[in-house]
Amino acid sequence: MPANDITRWMAGLLDRLEDNRQRQLVSLQGAASWCDEGLAALRELEPALRLVSNRHCEPEAVAFDKAAACLGGEARLVVLDLFGGFDADVLCIAGGLVRAGGVLVLMSPPPSRWNIELDRYACWQDGRRSPRAYFVEYFFAELRRQTDIGLLLTPRSAARRPWLPRLQPTPLVDGRTPEQARILEQLQAWLRGRRRGIALISAARGRGKSTCLGMLAETLAADGSLLVTARSRQTAAVLLRQSPGARFVAPDRLLRETPAARLLIVDEAAAIPLSMLRRLAHCYPLLVMATTSDGYEGTGQGFMLRFVAEFGATELAQYRIEQPVRWCQGDRLETWLDDCLLQRRDSIFGDSPSQPVCGCRLRVVDNPGTPRKRPLLREIYALLRSAHYRTRPSDLRMLMENPDQLLVVAQLRSRVIGVALLNIEGGFDAALAEAVFLGRRRPRGHLLAQMLTAQAGCRGFAGYRGLRVQRIAVDPSCRRQGLGRRLLERAARAGAALGLDYLGASFALDAGTADFWRRTGFRLVHVSYAPGKSSGDNSVAVLRPIGDAVQPAIEQLRLRVQLQLPTWMTQFLQTLDAGQVAALLRLADFGIAAGEQERDEIEAFTAGNRGFELCFASLQKYVMDRIAQSAADPDPLLIEKAVQNRSWETCTRDAGSEGRKQLQKRLRGLVAELDKAC
Repeated sequence: MPANDITRWMAGLLDRLEDNRQRQLVSLQGAASWCDEGLAALRELEPALRLVSNRHCEPEAVAFDKAAACLGGEARLVVLDLFGGFDADVLCIAGGLVRAGGVLVLMSPPPSRWNIELDRYACWQDGRRSPRAYFVEYFFAELRRQTDIGLLLTPRSAARRPWLPRLQPTPLVDGRTPEQARILEQLQAWLRGRRRGIALISAARGRGKSTCLGMLAETLAADGSLLVTARSRQTAAVLLRQSPGARFVAPDRLLRETPAARLLIVDEAAAIPLSMLRRLAHCYPLLVMATTSDGYEGTGQGFMLRFVAEFGATELAQYRIEQPVRWCQGDRLETWLDDCLLQRRDSIFGDSPSQPVCGCRLRVVDNPGTPRKRPLLREIYALLRSAHYRTRPSDLRMLMENPDQLLVVAQLRSRVIGVALLNIEGGFDAALAEAVFLGRRRPRGHLLAQMLTAQAGCRGFAGYRGLRVQRIAVDPSCRRQGLGRRLLERAARAGAALGLDYLGASFALDAGTADFWRRTGFRLVHVSYAPGKSSGDNSVAVLRPIGDAVQPAIEQLRLRVQLQLPTWMTQFLQTLDAGQVAALLRLADFGIAAGEQERDEIEAFTAGNRGFELCFASLQKYVMDRIAQSAADPDPLLIEKAVQNRSWETCTRDAGSEGRKQLQKRLRGLVAELDKAC
């Protein structure tokens, strides 16, 4: 099809889409030169088109790694250039930029001529490439199968005109949808009747939740008793346009300065680390938050799984917006992308299985991206997405194509009830391992191999080859039956067959997760020095040997944790909460017995008047040891003062009316109770 024909055909399509309030996907497949001619023709037709491309460098082009910054904007025509590679996350972002009556245009070579050597998103650790572009083949096969959504244009094709159902936009009254008006009324009533609590608005993208928050802020801003926060000011741009008088304060500054406010409004809450949200909930009596549920950024699902689960019905008021604002209910593009990339909210899981999970079959799945295994892959991905807090559309491509992954699946009567996704890493030669130890090299991937060599200081550890658990998930109806342990045992046997040395994992410190890894026989070998950007918590690394060769290195790392953990507690781990500290001590199986002189110091503190500062070194190790051996929840004061040595002022502020003298007296009693329990 010549370029001028593309212009005429697209103009007619856009007119029809505008009349029907639909959105459409058009695939331009051909040589790069022909697609670029088509792009130039489309730009003449729609000068305000949005181009997302790693190949084009003109000022109006947006690189893939900058595409997320465009969220919240919209255009009638969005062009996604796939000649440099196919990133499924960016595909979803581009789809979210298309307004009602618009078109998402994909420029690419035909799938049969896809050059995987030029696809930067088919490159994995050590520069290894996908054996085959399984994800690309799957995507375009789905596009061909669903002829209503994907319109194919090639140099030789004659474009057809699709059938378009007429959609009705969500009605607006005074600039708001009925759902927005109802939720605003309910929120205002909720705020009038509450002194403390959290309200949450969740919605898929394009439903106007940020606008709803802005309307609420504009209504309440006059009394000056509210603040607005988000990951960045840009994230809250839609809210702030709706309520320009609202005061925005970044989350870290809120926690550092705690400016007074009765109400804190949090936009895109799932993009803020969970530990930071917990602290904000502690600092401010009333929070109203909004989040993109099932977000293709990989954060929305985690927010719903982890943060929301911590609050009961009396503490958390939830509101859901279903009707889209930026496009229409029943939009063809949204529905198809959600289906193709397995982003739907509905679960594939039914009731509890009729037989125990001990009758399930565990196996290693090879080449999961092949066409005949796609039904199985759909179940695997759905389970991972339902159970793990950070699963992105790009992970679907990783599952299909990563040559260094090991996939262990548990099936009960052909139904997937458990999955462990692992990555083979390490095995560096001596020169590369030394360069990693000295911080001069950082090969892509190999998270544990690099972490334990460069950060934990185990020289040469990167020379060992092992399996790192990336994700492990069990169907909720099958938990608490040992299936997670069985998945790891099967992975260890597969690793032994491959001649690997260890099985390991790294995860954000959380009491429940730490307990799982402790019960499955893993040893704590490292604690990160700073909170992770996505979780907001310090991460930890655990290992279990597969062969005998790695055992001395594991013991060396474990001993380092034992010796240095007391110092770490007063430094970069000083802000951990009491539950995290207790979980960390138990995971470390911390145990340093007090000597005779140290026990005398502890007695002088508990039974006498010796000051805390004189006894801290002895008290700290003793309290840490007793907490590690106990299953009971420790009093937070024991952790904050006797373990982390927070300032008396900080402890006094957290304790409320108690002053230093009262706190020290209570601390003496708490330590004495530990002594009696010995």
